[in-house]
Amino acid sequence: MPTTLPPFPDDLAKLASADLARLVSELRAENAQLRAELGQLPSASQSLLDDQLRRISLLTQLAIEFREVIGIEQIVEQTLRALAAHLVAGASIILVGPGRQIELASTAIEGGVQPIAPDLAREVVEKGLAGWVVRHGSSVALMDVARDRRWLQFSEQHRSGSVIVIPIRQANVTLGVLTAHRPAVNAFSSHDLIMLEGVSAQLGVALSAARYQASERVRRDQAMTLLVMTQFLSAERSLAELAAMLNEKGAAVFGARWGILFLIDGDDYGTEATLHPVLPGPAAEWAGSADLAGGAAQMAWAGQRIVTTAPVPDMTCVALPLTHHGLMIGSFVLVHDGKCGFSATLWSLLTVFTHIVAAACANVQLVGRLTGQASALERLVEQRTRQMQGSRDALRVVFDSLPDGVILLDSDETLLAANQFFCAKIVGLHPRDLVGQSYAHVWQLLERQPHVQVTLMPGQEAGHQQMTVRIGDPPSARTFTVRRSPVDGEAHRVEQHLEFWIMTG
Repeated sequence: MPTTLPPFPDDLAKLASADLARLVSELRAENAQLRAELGQLPSASQSLLDDQLRRISLLTQLAIEFREVIGIEQIVEQTLRALAAHLVAGASIILVGPGRQIELASTAIEGGVQPIAPDLAREVVEKGLAGWVVRHGSSVALMDVARDRRWLQFSEQHRSGSVIVIPIRQANVTLGVLTAHRPAVNAFSSHDLIMLEGVSAQLGVALSAARYQASERVRRDQAMTLLVMTQFLSAERSLAELAAMLNEKGAAVFGARWGILFLIDGDDYGTEATLHPVLPGPAAEWAGSADLAGGAAQMAWAGQRIVTTAPVPDMTCVALPLTHHGLMIGSFVLVHDGKCGFSATLWSLLTVFTHIVAAACANVQLVGRLTGQASALERLVEQRTRQMQGSRDALRVVFDSLPDGVILLDSDETLLAANQFFCAKIVGLHPRDLVGQSYAHVWQLLERQPHVQVTLMPGQEAGHQQMTVRIGDPPSARTFTVRRSPVDGEAHRVEQHLEFWIMTG
C-alpha cells in the first residue's frame, strides 16, 4: 500500500499546459486511490495527506492559470481567490512601484476580491508589518499577532490570530507583499509557509511577465503615437490644432494630465522675448492650467534645459525646452498628478518627442509667416494693379486726346495700340478693328482710299523712318508727316516702334 505521493516536478513554470492538465488529472486519480486504500489510517494522517494534496492542487492551479493570464489585475485576483478557497483564510496582496508607491492593493473577503483603500494600503506599507517585509525582503510568520507591534489592527477581525507575510520578488526586485491571515492563533504550519512562498515565487514570475508585456505594449503604442504625430504634422495645421494634438499625445504617451504648449511672440528670439500659451481649448477652461505651468515653461526656455517643478501639492510639471536650428522657440509642459518619474527608455522617447514638437511648431510658425506674407503680397499686387489700371486709363485718355495719329507696333509689325484720331480720322475704323492686325493690313485699308501718295523723306537717322503721306484729291486732300521711332527693350534691343501721323496740310 503506497504511503507517499508520486514525484512532483520542481519547476512548474517549465511544463507545457497539456502536461500540467495531465498532472492534475493524475493527482486527482491518485488522491481517490489513496483515499480508498488508506481509509483505515488515523485521522491525523488523513488530515496531513489532505493538506498536502490541497497545497499541490493550489500550486498546480496557479501554474496553469498564470499561463493564460497576462493582466496584472487578473493575476492578483485569481491568486487571492485561489488562496481563499484552499487556505480558508483572509489574504491580501499589495504591489509597490518605485519609491514604494502603491500600484495595486486588493484583499479577499467572504469569497470576493475587493480593493484596499489607498490611504490604508499606504499606511500598511509605511508603518505596518507588510512594509517591514518589503524593506527587508524576507518572510515573517506570527503565530499570535497580538504579540508583535508591527501588526496594525485596523478592524476587529485583525486584533487576534496568526499571519504569514511574504515578499513578492523577482530578479532581486521586490514587487510587493502577500499576506495570509487566520483568526486563530497558531493556525499556520511550516508547510503553509513553504506553500505560500511557492505561491509568492510563481506570483513574482507571472507579475514580471505581465509587466514586461505591458511595457512592450506601451512602447509599441508610444511608437505608433509618434508615427501618427509625424503623419498628422505632414499636413498644414494651425497652432490651435497643434496644441490640441500635443495635449492628447502627451497624455497618451507619457501619462500626463495635460500637455500645454508655450511659444514666443513673433520672431523675437532675444532674452527679452516672452512666452505665451497656445491653449488646446477655450481660454476660459485652460487659463488656470496655463498659469500653473507658465513658471516651469519660462524656466525651461530661459535655462535651455528640462525643468521639473511642483506648483501646488500633488502636482508635478515637467517643462521641455523647444529648440529648432539653434533657436529657442518655446516650451512644452507635461503636467502630472502627484510625483512623476521617467525611466531611461521614457526619457529617450521624451527627447524624440521634444524634437518632433519643436519641428512641428517651427513649421506651423513658418507656414503662418509665409501665409501672412502671401496675403500682404496679394494686397500689394491688388493695390499696384489698381494703380496701374488708373494710370493706364489716364494714359488712354491722353493718348486718345492727341490731335495727331499715334500707333504702337511690335517687332513683328503687329499693331498693339492706336489712338482715336488715327483710327477714326485716318483709317475710318474703330480701334478694336485695327488692334492685332498687321501693319501691312493697315496699309491695305489706307490704300483703298482714293489718291494715296507716299513720299519717303531723305536724310533719316538709323532706326528712324520718316515719310509724307497724301490722302485724297485737292482741295480736300490731307497730308501727314509720318515719323517712326524705335522703343528699346532689354539689352537695348528694339522690341517696339511708335509711329506718329502728324497732319501738316
